[in-house]
Amino acid sequence: MDLPLFKKYSEKGLALFKRQTSVVGIDLGSSSLKIVQLRKEKERAVLETYGEISTGPYAGSPVGKSVRLLDKKVVEMLTDLLREANAKAVQAVVSIPLRSSFIRMISMPLMSEKELAEAIPFEARKYIPVPASEVVIDWWLLPEGISSEGKDSEGFIKERKFAEVLLVAIHREAIEKYKRIFQEAKLEVNSFEIEVFSQVRSILGREIQPVLMVDFGAQATRFVVVDYGIVRLAHTVERGSLELTDALSRSLGVDFERAERLKQDIGFSPRPEHKETANVIEPLLDHIFSEGLRVVTEYHRRSERPIKKVWLTGGGSLLKGLVDFSINKFGLEARLAEPFSKTEYPAFLEENLKEIGPIFATALGSALRALQE
Repeated sequence: MDLPLFKKYSEKGLALFKRQTSVVGIDLGSSSLKIVQLRKEKERAVLETYGEISTGPYAGSPVGKSVRLLDKKVVEMLTDLLREANAKAVQAVVSIPLRSSFIRMISMPLMSEKELAEAIPFEARKYIPVPASEVVIDWWLLPEGISSEGKDSEGFIKERKFAEVLLVAIHREAIEKYKRIFQEAKLEVNSFEIEVFSQVRSILGREIQPVLMVDFGAQATRFVVVDYGIVRLAHTVERGSLELTDALSRSLGVDFERAERLKQDIGFSPRPEHKETANVIEPLLDHIFSEGLRVVTEYHRRSERPIKKVWLTGGGSLLKGLVDFSINKFGLEARLAEPFSKTEYPAFLEENLKEIGPIFATALGSALRALQE
């Protein structure tokens, strides 16, 4: 789903973009920076380049570590990656982390859109836990027929009594920070977008059934319910794949880098010599994914629409055996995201792009936004 969020920040950029053929999508995560450069050709998105670089070394930490960098270091890292990936686009779409934003579905009495526009800023104060002056607010009215009010005892859709509105807010401080960084890196920001909307665009097709997106990141895991192609619920657990690495390091008595390699290379391997590693990882994952199961159960209870599929994304989703673990945990079909399937690219890249796809879902979805405008 594409919200008209933040276009007021990018009118100049949008005008310039019309004369450009390429755009770069940027995903600045806590453990790595990802970019994807696309161009539009005959209504198709063509992949030009992509790349990833770890943030750890820019703070004197190992590859894979989650770190907070000074702005000047972020500029240095971004400049290095653009050069190494030979990315030439000057227009960028930047994803904003969910931790810097707020998403909530709210119900409003039925009224005209003009009346809603006047009422929502006041209603938003009830839900946004910071002063209104500190955030940029946007909202989207769900079309009639896309409702979570459920069905009556005879199976008919209940008469709609409320308007359902998707309320979105982003910290102004985060926007200003990113604007400074990308200006220093000589990029013109076409628009900003909350990362979950980028992921929906790159991962999902025209599904109308409810699905669960699991973004298994370094520091956090996000469980996002998408129904009729619309984000209905987003729940974050402040535990991610780095917790698995730290646990392996402590349990096996190895340093962080060795533990990270064990996690990536072994994962849930069924081989007897790998049992010790799997025994450390499994209970931690079980605890994290139990939160996702609670989200699935709660959404079904509230909407009477059961989740049909699970999509796995984020760098942590490449953990060996995670797909099978997810199938067993949720009792549903689970698949790794394949965002590059939305693009055209040389055939010899297919195997590699399919393997690394979940890492680039956010950056690719951001770039797709500009091509679809």
